[in-house]
Amino acid sequence: MSKFPYLSPEQLENIALHVLYDFGINCDEQSTPMAIPIEEIIEFHYGLDFSWEPIDHFDSSGVVMAAIIPSQKKIIMNDTQKDLFSEKIGTMKFTMAHELGHWVLHVDDKENQQTVLSLEGDSKVFYCRSSSVKPPVEIQADMFAGAILMPKPVMQKAIANLKSTGKIAMPSLYWLAQLLNVSISALCYRLKQLDLLYVRDGQVYNSESDFNGQIAFDF
Repeated sequence: MSKFPYLSPEQLENIALHVLYDFGINCDEQSTPMAIPIEEIIEFHYGLDFSWEPIDHFDSSGVVMAAIIPSQKKIIMNDTQKDLFSEKIGTMKFTMAHELGHWVLHVDDKENQQTVLSLEGDSKVFYCRSSSVKPPVEIQADMFAGAILMPKPVMQKAIANLKSTGKIAMPSLYWLAQLLNVSISALCYRLKQLDLLYVRDGQVYNSESDFNGQIAFDF
């Protein structure tokens, strides 16, 4: 088995920014947050195909959201979760970005589709499931998804702008999530990860340490 590739959070941030830059998106030049065209990046920049198929059989112990088969250069969205994805577009975009993360991070020979991990089964499939306990390879893919859909420079600028107007409250975050086409839960997690804001019980705090001291924005 190939050794699991350790990547620091900073490395993952830089990899995601490099992917965006190669696609023609310079996050440092963005004046307004925008939704990242993740489907176009997957299909046109990386040449990966999409299909919708029932893939619950990949894992009977959890809800399978999607999978990527590197040898076929194909991302499979779980057809049995189509209603969920239709209702929660942000969840669908994040799932797509997660699968792209596997391709970018865990397929080290793109020409021969060789993964850096030895995967079980002849088909060698990475699959994403809804679970509170995830192996490191899935955590990496999640971190990549957050970094590419909510780029660090964009988030820093957006939150700085909101703070300058004194309007740090949940409606502002819902507005930002809508602009980015992500779920509010993914946005709040990303803000915490970047140490930009901390959201707890519908209240917005400057940081987790401020929450522990019960210092909340209240406008």
